[in-house]
Amino acid sequence: MRNSTFIVLSFLGLIFLAASLIWMPLPEKPPTTDPGTPATVPPPIAASSQKQGDPEKPTSLIATKKSDTAPVSSDVAEPAPLVSPLMFPEWPKPLLAFIVTGEQFGYFEPCGCTANQLGGMARRAGLFSKVESLGWTVRGVDVGGLSRRSGPQAQIKFETMLEALREMKYVALGMGVAELRLDPGYLLAQHLDTGDPRLCFLGANLTFLGTKEIGTPLSYTIVEVQGCKVGITSVMSDKIRREVIPDRTPEEAAVADLQWSDPAEALTDVLNRFEEEKVDFRVLLSQSTDEEIREQAAAFPQFDIIVAADGKDGDREPEMIGPVRLLRVGEKGKTAGVVGLYPKGEKDSIRYELVTVSAAHFSESEKMAELMKVYQGRLKDSSIVTAENPVAHPSGATFVGASKCGECHTKAFDIWKETPHAHAFESLDPVHQRHGYERLHGIARDFDPECLSCHVTGWDPEEYVRFQNGFLNEEFAADDSEKLLQALMGGSQCENCHGPGSRHVELIEAGNTEAAAKEVRVTLEHAKNETCGKCHDADNSPDFNFEKYWEKVKHPGLD
Repeated sequence: MRNSTFIVLSFLGLIFLAASLIWMPLPEKPPTTDPGTPATVPPPIAASSQKQGDPEKPTSLIATKKSDTAPVSSDVAEPAPLVSPLMFPEWPKPLLAFIVTGEQFGYFEPCGCTANQLGGMARRAGLFSKVESLGWTVRGVDVGGLSRRSGPQAQIKFETMLEALREMKYVALGMGVAELRLDPGYLLAQHLDTGDPRLCFLGANLTFLGTKEIGTPLSYTIVEVQGCKVGITSVMSDKIRREVIPDRTPEEAAVADLQWSDPAEALTDVLNRFEEEKVDFRVLLSQSTDEEIREQAAAFPQFDIIVAADGKDGDREPEMIGPVRLLRVGEKGKTAGVVGLYPKGEKDSIRYELVTVSAAHFSESEKMAELMKVYQGRLKDSSIVTAENPVAHPSGATFVGASKCGECHTKAFDIWKETPHAHAFESLDPVHQRHGYERLHGIARDFDPECLSCHVTGWDPEEYVRFQNGFLNEEFAADDSEKLLQALMGGSQCENCHGPGSRHVELIEAGNTEAAAKEVRVTLEHAKNETCGKCHDADNSPDFNFEKYWEKVKHPGLD
């Protein structure tokens, strides 16, 4: 009887279990999304990498670099990053729209060598096109920080980026620390009085070459569209100017090519001019610390908007400091602020959205790709690779090439040959069709020091400096021995991790194997914390996992 009861109850239990499974609701399938329509996600920006982190999974073992160039290598295709849906297309048509950017730091294209990166001038141009497609009038404003370094390549890049800004109808560029490092005379030559609209270099409390009369930088500019007048100015604070302008005696300051004055006095003068011109909106591009910006907002509440030069990761909502809106629009071009201006009497006379500059939202401009092609051509034609003389490696040794290493370390050499590291130089030229080559848009980067430094052997990957006996393009070789360096040092080889091997070879030949081993020994801890991160950094390999990557390149033993 007990057995029969147990069987019946068990059978009934199975029936109820089956019924519950039949009626249990299945998880909702994610809605299918058109490739041009971003998936709806919570507002925060997806963990993006380029320093704020571009949202893509690093995949390749090709050493990459903090550079402005297009991605060139990836082992595994990764899903596109999730980004917030666009809100501004639902706004009423504004009198005038502004796209506000800053701290580009030389990243003309999405930085890094993996897929699904954010930013780039080509996509930013797509943002402008999208705004214009709504029937809106749009202009661009950049708080400053276009470049990151000085020198010949930085100047060529700065000129390329200025051309891109003019193409997108930017009207103002604040003079920041990065700009001032390029030299006042050079900036004067680049500040053109042509264009419709004109791109104005702004610095209300900065004076170049001893006089404001030369018109560079301007104290302010006024943009008028459909009767809406917007006054824009820029200042640099005392704390920030110390990064580029040293403390000077009054006598020294009077004859300096670059002069700084009290920003409060400059802003008072500018606001008076805005009052005379009856501007509707007042915008300040502020090269200042957070503390100094708050002081400016308190002292000059007439400003409707202050844009902080230190954009950090960007703020989704303006920070209100009294009546003043403080905008942080991010860095490296991964985000941009869209500002809509409406009649002053309306409740929402200023609307703002921080937009993620992603492929999910915006198409890429062919014009910007053409500018990149011209830029790369100028680097080659200018022999930028040889613009600076090679320097001695800190170790005092010179490079011998992986083939020399392979004479003894045969197994390690065979392993290396099968890794993407061995083909890193090839991946800079789309003709070789290495994985991800389509992201190059048909434009080779093999004469660009910012790319070469992590894709060849014998360069400093953080300073873009060539070491003696390091890689050199055949085109720039001075003699037959230098012509061998392209074939000998192409790719990311043994010595990029173990250091130049000339002394190691000498010690081996002298029979001092213990000293020879010590010369090139690299511990896993050192590789993890020091060596690999010089190329696989937060900009280029945001999700770099040493243990995972090491499994693909490990070469135990000495043979």
